[in-house]
Amino acid sequence: MTPPKTGTNLTSSTPGHKSREPMDPDVPVRYIRENFRPEDRVAVVLIQKETRRAIQHVATADRIAQAEFQARLRHANASRHEVYIGMNTVRETSHSRTKADIAAIRHVYLDFDDNGTAAVQALMRRDDVPEPNYLVNTSSDRWQVVWKVEGFAIEDAERLMRHLARETGADPAATDSSRVLRLPGFLSHKHGAPFLVRAQQRASQIYAPDHFPKYPLEEQSARALVNRSPMEVRTARAGRLSQSERDWAYAKRALARGDSPTAVAAAIARFRDGEKSDVHGYANRTVQKAIQALEQELRSARPDLGR
Repeated sequence: MTPPKTGTNLTSSTPGHKSREPMDPDVPVRYIRENFRPEDRVAVVLIQKETRRAIQHVATADRIAQAEFQARLRHANASRHEVYIGMNTVRETSHSRTKADIAAIRHVYLDFDDNGTAAVQALMRRDDVPEPNYLVNTSSDRWQVVWKVEGFAIEDAERLMRHLARETGADPAATDSSRVLRLPGFLSHKHGAPFLVRAQQRASQIYAPDHFPKYPLEEQSARALVNRSPMEVRTARAGRLSQSERDWAYAKRALARGDSPTAVAAAIARFRDGEKSDVHGYANRTVQKAIQALEQELRSARPDLGR
């Protein structure tokens, strides 16, 4: 059963208004402690947009919340580094945040970049989706919606996020379990004037899968493997697809359903931002390879087209 919501009113402030507010060093500490267990290992990512330099740290939530670590984050943020945090835990032996490194699902989330305030208000009016634990205002009219959860397998959490993103207009690239989101209490430098990222806490409950809508299995079926190469089929069945292979597969699916190459490349670039030295070049190359693969499949199905 979905718990009742407290209300749908929310206000997205302008960058100028938020940037004049003083930064409260307790805000990120509270957010970390409320969302993770002290022993949870999570990733913190710093990205300098002008140089595209990315720095990643994997540490326990307790260490990240300590004053020394927070001081380092504030110093980096003052140097125009964007501050992000992984929303799911990382395995004890891992020092990266690929899907294979995820130990436990602590959160599901949505990222709204376009007409975000209205989209979040519409989401809040749905009676089949529980009250978010946090609404994070990342810049003017842009929001991240976060639910604290337990009992989710990785594939179930990602399937839920993908379907909700499609239904609500959220960013489809922000549905991977290894995704990083803005850490409240720091400035965003992404859209002009600095914007103080703030979190509105709406609920304290930890949700289970039964609190959310149920969606059917999608790409895990045999039907989804029809257009893949033998190597893709073997690695997909073994659960060993790399992130680059997943990007390529996403591009093929998106292009096949009619999405423009520009939009697909932009979605891949947003998702891999900070992970590639030339993320836009990587995204464009991935899309071009996907286009070539689709054209080859079409020629194979219709050999007369190549004459």
